Parts: sequence; structure tokens; C-alpha cells
Amino acid sequence: MARTRHVAVKSIGQTVAGQIGEHIAAAAILQQGWGVALATQDSVDLVAWNKDTGQRLLIQVKSAQISRNSRNKLEFQLGLGGNKRLPTRYDFDIMALVSSEQRACYFLPVTAIKQKKMNRSTGFFENPELEADSWQKAIEELYYEPTEQKTLRDDRHRSRAGSNS
Repeated sequence: MARTRHVAVKSIGQTVAGQIGEHIAAAAILQQGWGVALATQDSVDLVAWNKDTGQRLLIQVKSAQISRNSRNKLEFQLGLGGNKRLPTRYDFDIMALVSSEQRACYFLPVTAIKQKKMNRSTGFFENPELEADSWQKAIEELYYEPTEQKTLRDDRHRSRAGSNS
């Protein structure tokens, strides 16, 4: 069963289009049984938490619209900053790629990002299991990361928590 397409209004600015993507990603995370809140940080759009374990994840959202692009491919800019460097666990934990018109989301652990741009066909977002499957795989990859990387990540979260006091 294909997802319904919601044709975006071409006059919507990039900022509003980004906000739409953040809300679509937040809804997808809520449907996975996690809590979620919008964040206003440079490379973090959402904070998600597991209601049972307290595990917290930082989410960066990238959205694309078919109507802004004449092809049936969506292009996502994965790089950060002026030089478009690859993101790391110091930036965020998961990137959510959102097809705004299909109101669908694909979750990618930051550890799997190996390129600065990614193209996906519109058909990629039509899989009804995409959100649940990619969320679970992203969590598993982050959970089973090598101990050295996990220690660096835990140190990062501790230092952020301590800087707020």
C-alpha cells in the first residue's frame, strides 16, 4: 500500500519547510513509543527519550520536498557547517530524513553517515514499515557501538548536562 502524497505549497519558505519536517519526525518517534521534544540548537532539532529506560537521543532532522525538485528524487544534505563536514556523535545521535510530501521518515544513526549528500527515490519512503524498522536499526547500532565510542558519547552527554547547572 503506497503512502498518500501531500503536495507541498511551493511558496512555503525553507524555515517553515524545516519545521514541518521536524514535526513529521517527532510524530514518527512518538509512534515508536518514545517521548520527544522540539529543541532549538544548531545541530539538534529533537530530543527523544525512552520512557522505560530513560535513554536520551539527540536528533537532527533533514527534510526534502518533491515539489521543490522536478525529479522524483529527494536530495538530503547530510554535511554540517560551511565546509559541510561529516557529523559525529559529538553533534547528535540520529539523523531523521523526512519526505515532507509523503509525511514519512527514515532514521539513520550518525555512525552510519559516510557521505555529505544522500539521494533517495520517492518510492523509498512508500514502505509502511520504514519508520519503525529504521528507528529500531538506528537504536540497535547506537546501542551496540564499540565501547570506546560509547565512552566518548557518555562523556559528551555528561559535559552538556553539567554545563547547564
